[in-house]
Amino acid sequence: MRNIVAISLPQALLNKLQSEAKQEHTSRSEIIRQALNEHFFTRELSKIREKASTEMIRKGKVYTEEQIFNEIS
Repeated sequence: MRNIVAISLPQALLNKLQSEAKQEHTSRSEIIRQALNEHFFTRELSKIREKASTEMIRKGKVYTEEQIFNEIS
């Protein structure tokens, strides 16, 4: 089930949203949904990376970004 959420945007941001929706042949709602999903994914990934990094430091290990990514994947 979908819910309707009203938001207010500055005119400049609304203009960008409308332009992007037109270019991508999609709805403003879809762009906002995608942006929120990316935002939450990025935050969750940051939390996981921070936890993994803290744990590795605690163990006295230092890893590259690639090694951390492989460790949590």
